Amino acid sequence: AAQIDQLCETIIDFKAAYNKAKGASDAAEKEAAVNKYFAEDLAASLALAEKSIPAGPGPFLVGSKVSYADLVFYMFLASPGGFHDNAEGAKAAFQGCPKIKAAMEAVDKIPELQEWITTRKETMF
Repeated sequence: AAQIDQLCETIIDFKAAYNKAKGASDAAEKEAAVNKYFAEDLAASLALAEKSIPAGPGPFLVGSKVSYADLVFYMFLASPGGFHDNAEGAKAAFQGCPKIKAAMEAVDKIPELQEWITTRKETMF
């Protein structure tokens, strides 16, 4: 449970970094900060998070079954209509992280989750 909580807490830090980049007042500065976030910062942060993932049977982040951490990471990085407005940039950022990539691919194959994603109402949340 502590490992799942730790992984979920890292997402809070990632979101804060993204919101900081998006918060620049000058349009050119904002664009540069957001581009840097996707090209460098997110990938580097995910590489550090990857190191904290415990050894396990995979493909999920913690243990042999999907956990809350898997769903949080998926909604942040890979879900259609997820957190980022640059979904391709987010997906590119975790390609160098084999454990995270495997977990995102495994979560993406959960039929119940895909059904929920296709039938959920569009909201700002």
